[in-house]
Amino acid sequence: MIQVATNPGFHSFATLMVRLGETFSVRDVMVQLPQIKYVAPNDSGTAEHMVAEKRYSVIPVSDDGKNFGAVFWTDHPANTERTITEMRAISVSDHIPDSTPLAEAFYLFETREWYLTIRGNRVSGLITYWAFNSREFRVQLYAGLSRVEELSRDVLAGDGCGLDSGQGLHLTAEVLEKVGLRFASVRKEMGGNRFVDELQFHHVHNALRKHSPWRDFLHARVGRVLTNSDYEKLYNFTDLRDAVMHGRILFPAYRDFKKQGTSIKMIGELIDHLDAYVSASSAGH
Repeated sequence: MIQVATNPGFHSFATLMVRLGETFSVRDVMVQLPQIKYVAPNDSGTAEHMVAEKRYSVIPVSDDGKNFGAVFWTDHPANTERTITEMRAISVSDHIPDSTPLAEAFYLFETREWYLTIRGNRVSGLITYWAFNSREFRVQLYAGLSRVEELSRDVLAGDGCGLDSGQGLHLTAEVLEKVGLRFASVRKEMGGNRFVDELQFHHVHNALRKHSPWRDFLHARVGRVLTNSDYEKLYNFTDLRDAVMHGRILFPAYRDFKKQGTSIKMIGELIDHLDAYVSASSAGH
């Protein structure tokens, strides 16, 4: 039986994905078996042409497009073209079930770029890190980032910041003036609202980062005092959020995927901390 590997940092992000219903699986984004591009055994010339032209991360080797005994493995160092490194025999570790939730599959790609997928002990398709540029995975990321934004606003408002005005928000006068104009218009047209709800994502992040009660609570939770640089490195998701929102390619290269992987893991962790803060505040602690 083939088991899906786990990662020590998996649980927080997995909790987030459970909350989202784990809507999507590998099956939703993989290359289906009939569409897999492959070459005949020992046809390295065709494989090299496919890698050079299409930049495929792997070229499966097969006689019939159903049974795969080997693959041409590739590498893509920074500032160079992707090239074939070797032909390697397929092993059991090269397969994952196509029912694997995308949230779990994400962690399986930390050390490699591709897997063959199986269903009922038969190869059903191929999945590479590139699948995580898909709309399905972006939906999950968007939901997670939206939850971060929602809870961040709730933390500030719950502490009396940004209710009827920008009072308590440590933002520039220019930002507060622009938000104030938007807030006045929204309140006039739609009724009651909170000033903090009119902040943009990066403004919410900056306001929360400067909110001392939250920072003190977070430091107690993580067991150390985070500098502003530490906080930005761990919990600033603005660039990722912009990429998700504006439809850009999230991971144009595998090294970009691995670099963003750390940020994606921290989404669930921050949600857990924000949830705990809101719960503690509601309980009057």
